Amino acid sequence: MKLLQLASVLGTLTILSACSPNGNVSLKAVDISTSQINSVTYVNLDAIVTLGSLKFPNIEVPLLNPNTMHNIGQMALQQMDDGTNRLSVSVDYNEATHLDPSLGKTLPNGRELPIQLSQTGQSMIGISVLEQSKIYIGGDLNREIVVGAAIAIPAFDGVMSQVPIPLNLFYSFPFSTEVSGVAGLFSGPSRGQNGVGIFAKESILAPHLSKSMNFDNSAGTSTVAAIPVGADLNQIDPLTLFRLDRILKKNATLKVK
Repeated sequence: MKLLQLASVLGTLTILSACSPNGNVSLKAVDISTSQINSVTYVNLDAIVTLGSLKFPNIEVPLLNPNTMHNIGQMALQQMDDGTNRLSVSVDYNEATHLDPSLGKTLPNGRELPIQLSQTGQSMIGISVLEQSKIYIGGDLNREIVVGAAIAIPAFDGVMSQVPIPLNLFYSFPFSTEVSGVAGLFSGPSRGQNGVGIFAKESILAPHLSKSMNFDNSAGTSTVAAIPVGADLNQIDPLTLFRLDRILKKNATLKVK
């Protein structure tokens, strides 16, 4: 009996390891920069991420101030020739950081963000984009800044909605002492609460500087090991992980929402 129990545990651990999102979702490169256009300071994020065999659609959408509907930036998703995906975000820093900070406290599943500002008194701002996705920005340009995106993916709803509680399945990629990134999946029992999150954090960013790590894809990718953020992976049953792994291995273009 004990041997059977041990075999069952080992089998479960093998499935968890093989189907872990870390094996399919990986942040390969990050670039955070600022630019000046007509005296307006924009914070820019470029990130290269793999999603198994899945691909982003090639789209570009504006970011709007929810109060005035004024254009304050844009988000672009792009398929790369090598099978990776590119996320580009450009946000009017001054206008964005005056928006309601309550919108930037959580992911679409209601859970906390996978990356936080270290400086006290600083808030994250959430800007709605598409129907159920969000762009996030927060911090001080001279000390620390975080930029990210939570992109809702309807294809994940059918699988992850079977998990009764919202989960964050993220991994941290510490490129350097100044630049770190986080990538992974967020899930919830309701439609629109499932998708991929990509965040980058720069510890010291002056307005005239651009700091990047491995953004030139031809120059190689990060060799650091991914670090799990939290222990939510242990709360998903092996069958759900297996189904999620099957989706991530499909050679298909995602629909985002």
